[in-house]
Amino acid sequence: MDSCLTDRAFTELNDQIINLLDSFSALSTLSSLDIRSPNLELILRKALRGLMENLDMERCSIFLLQQDQLVNCVGLDWDDILLETPETALTRQSVALDASTGEGIMGLAVQTKKLQHCRDCSSDERFKAVPGHAIGSLISAPIFQPGGEALGVLNVSHPHACFFTEWHERLLVVYCNCLGQLIINHRLVSDMDREIEKRTSLLMRTLEEVQSAEKGLRESEEQLNLVLEGSNDGFWDWSLVTGEVKLSHRWAEILGYTLSEVIRCFQDGFQLIHPEDAFGVRTKIAMHLLGSVPHYSIEYRMRTRTGGWKWILDRGKVVEWDESGKPLRMTGTTTDVSDRRWAEEEKRRLENQLNHSQKMEAIGQLAGGVAHEFNNIMTAIIGYGHLMVMKTEEHSPLRHFAAQILTSAERASGLTRSLLTFSRKQISNPHQVNVNEAIEKMGKLMSRLIREDIEFRTELADRPLIILADDGQLEQVLMNLVTNARDAMPSGGLVFISTGLEELDVEAAQSFGSEQSRTYVRISVTDTGTGMDENTREKIFEPFFTTKEPGKGTGLGLAIVYGIIKQQNGCIRVSSRPGEGTDVSLYFPLVPGEGTRSDATCSCPMKTGTETILIAEDDDDLRRLNRELFEECGYSVIEAANGREAQELFQEYQEVIDLLVLDVIMPKMNGKEAFAGIRAIRPGIRVLFTSGYTGEILNGSSGIGSEYDFIAKPQPPEELMAKIREILDRTRN
Repeated sequence: MDSCLTDRAFTELNDQIINLLDSFSALSTLSSLDIRSPNLELILRKALRGLMENLDMERCSIFLLQQDQLVNCVGLDWDDILLETPETALTRQSVALDASTGEGIMGLAVQTKKLQHCRDCSSDERFKAVPGHAIGSLISAPIFQPGGEALGVLNVSHPHACFFTEWHERLLVVYCNCLGQLIINHRLVSDMDREIEKRTSLLMRTLEEVQSAEKGLRESEEQLNLVLEGSNDGFWDWSLVTGEVKLSHRWAEILGYTLSEVIRCFQDGFQLIHPEDAFGVRTKIAMHLLGSVPHYSIEYRMRTRTGGWKWILDRGKVVEWDESGKPLRMTGTTTDVSDRRWAEEEKRRLENQLNHSQKMEAIGQLAGGVAHEFNNIMTAIIGYGHLMVMKTEEHSPLRHFAAQILTSAERASGLTRSLLTFSRKQISNPHQVNVNEAIEKMGKLMSRLIREDIEFRTELADRPLIILADDGQLEQVLMNLVTNARDAMPSGGLVFISTGLEELDVEAAQSFGSEQSRTYVRISVTDTGTGMDENTREKIFEPFFTTKEPGKGTGLGLAIVYGIIKQQNGCIRVSSRPGEGTDVSLYFPLVPGEGTRSDATCSCPMKTGTETILIAEDDDDLRRLNRELFEECGYSVIEAANGREAQELFQEYQEVIDLLVLDVIMPKMNGKEAFAGIRAIRPGIRVLFTSGYTGEILNGSSGIGSEYDFIAKPQPPEELMAKIREILDRTRN
């Protein structure tokens, strides 16, 4: 009997120990939960898992009180545990039931704040059946927070009735108290975390605002410095009470002194300001301090460390006054405007040069117009002179007189070409020229350009030197060089012109702008004048550069010379030293041949023909001359006084007309327009244009184009007739 009692007691004691261990294990699960986790549902699910793993129950759930409604928060049953599903993946709730306070067993537990035990759910009126769940016994234990206020209920259930014991009731009461403390602590931690996050966010915003303000201040300072640097400005701050001056480093950069030296000079007065500007600076400052002007602004010169002068734009204003309105402090900025002042001076100089150039252009236009009219007159003189030579016997005195007239007319034609070249109306007409003959021909004229105290000598090569050039432009180049040589010898001296041949290697040719070595004809103009330094020599070909006194030089002579030489495929070299004179050498490629030389008295037979020519010329004398000349050579002639009349006559005689000879500039309709209308009638008609005003005609907007034949006035009759014969024969071929 005693043995049976001992075994029973031992079994009960063993069960109590196991229950106690299970209780400790379940409660220890609560102590191991991390209340800092933001997910309360996950924490409670872990708590329920620990409870079910240590106690024999089928399912459990937690309902939390929200206002007066119990809301299912989390549920767990053995299926969840057996599947070993992680808590983070469990979303199924074991009891899908909400209840109000006082309603059902859960509501009573909250309302009475006591554990409610339904031992046999099938006969207990407090129990509300849950569809799909077989529940035999159920305990609803209220979850309290410290102080006794209910937070919710913990439900545990088992399929069998009368399953739970008093030990379950006692454990669940303790467990719910701990669970309530856990929920409250989690809420406190969550509130604290939110408050910390809120305060941290506020602190971060405040810190960002402070950093932004500091950054804005730094950026403002940097922008101010950049503006001052970018605007080439310096800054100054002047105390009108103590006389102390604060300057930025830009002052030292502008003037070349150290900053302390500049400050000391300012405090000592106006030492660095140009004497001519000091009074104006003082006056401007005084006017501003007296309130006469709202701002102080003036440009003046300041001496640099090197002894030069910089132009300064100084601006400022009073920024501080005392109670009585007396100025106390003045600040401002300073800008180096030397480049602008020099640019303005250069602009004024260029404007003067432009005005001078425009005057020269106007003179050139006048000269070109005079030369144009003069060409018409000379064409008539030369034409009739040649007709006189043709109609007189070879030994007749009249023939000699006619030859003299033609010689003078040729000289006058050369003067006309010079006028056209001066006015830039003469186009380049390169042909073979013997430079020795050209210099001999110009010798008398060039000797007259120089003064009596200057000796003029030439030394020409003993063989013909033939180049391809425009003889009129070559004459202009030599005249310019001789004139410059004369002006470089105010006290007299020697002008020496020499010619020769020089072989230039590739390196020497490239230095002159040529790409290959070859034989060059050299023309040198040497003087014993004042000479020039290297800096001046490098600039002599620049337009408008001159070393002569104002009003005595245009600065265009050598620029024109350079342009002409390059146009003729030549090179130019200048050597000079101060006090040792100057040598200007021109180089032209040597051309094989004997050269050509016009002869005013040439009696070569003129080309003749029997074709019909339509002449359009507004000058009556020239039209009459051409008619007589053409008829003398066997041609039939139809005359027109302008372009419109030429079109009308061509329509009438188009079947017999073989050639058109049209003056380019005519009233009513010019030669180009007349030819356009005639060509529309008969596209194949040939034409020879003629004019005494060649540059604009061939190169201007109304130019006739290089594809058409052209001959300039005045022209010798034999050249005109040869050109006509060439065109007609070309048409026939």
